[in-house]
Amino acid sequence: MNVLVVDDDMVQLESLKRGLKNKGYQVLEALSAEEALGYVSNAHVNKVDIVLTDYIMPGMNGIDLLRKIRDDYGSLPVIIMTAYGERDVLIDALRNRCDSFIEKPFTLNQLIQEITRVMK
Repeated sequence: MNVLVVDDDMVQLESLKRGLKNKGYQVLEALSAEEALGYVSNAHVNKVDIVLTDYIMPGMNGIDLLRKIRDDYGSLPVIIMTAYGERDVLIDALRNRCDSFIEKPFTLNQLIQEITRVMK
């Protein structure tokens, strides 16, 4: 399974990449929502099965990325990660058909469980 991880924090991105690769996932990485859209739009080159995105990023945030994916790519699964479990953010994510929402800090096993649940 190919997971596109989107996070502007290089340390977080590298940590997620390593952990997911150790669990057998293929990982694409993007430091911004704009870069992530480049991967998604080139599906013939970079097959993306699921997007795991941070909420707070410069430029487009995770909800903006979710909206763009829904508008242009339909049902591609998206999980939003955030350290801000604000109710308004959660409601906005759900209104835009977010597949899941995981609050930081989380363990790799919690993330794997969430990916597995979303992909069923």
